[in-house]
Parts: sequence; C-alpha cells; structure tokens
Amino acid sequence: MIKHIVCWKVDNPKMSKKYCDDAAELLQRMCENISGLISLEVSADESCTDSSADIALYSEFEDWNALAHYNQHPLHLEFKEYLGPYIVERRMVDYEI
Repeated sequence: MIKHIVCWKVDNPKMSKKYCDDAAELLQRMCENISGLISLEVSADESCTDSSADIALYSEFEDWNALAHYNQHPLHLEFKEYLGPYIVERRMVDYEI
C-alpha cells in the first residue's frame, strides 16, 4: 500500500474550510472513479498554529502504479486546477507500507 500525503498553505487560511467544502463533491467523485485509490481524505487545519498547514490531503493507493494513474487522472487534475490559485506553499510525501 502507498500512502500519499499533501499539505498546503493557502492565500487566506480563514477560507480553508470553505475550499474543502466546495471541493467535497469532486473529492467524492475521485473516490468513486479512480481505480486503485483506496481512501482519500481532505480537511482544513483546526490547530491554527504558525507552523501548521492550512489544508491536508491523506490518501492510500493499492500500489505505485495506482498512484501514477491518480496523478494523471482528469478528476485529480480538476482538483489541482480548483485548488491551485489559492496555494502559496505545498509539501508532500509518498511512502510504501
């Protein structure tokens, strides 16, 4: 299993929850339509510290090929296009368990 975790800082942290809520339907379609995607969660930060990210994505994939498929999938690209204008910093990690 591959875990893919992404954290973002956005232009207006107070809008993080709205950004997540507005993308909820798209995220649900991603879960239902991207083969090899086991689970996907996206949420706004609730700690609101100087060192915290504003939005986090946690996802699990069957294998590296499934993650590669996800990265090129039109629904994932649509999500990136939606969130992209608000992002000021992005960090991610992928690892196998």
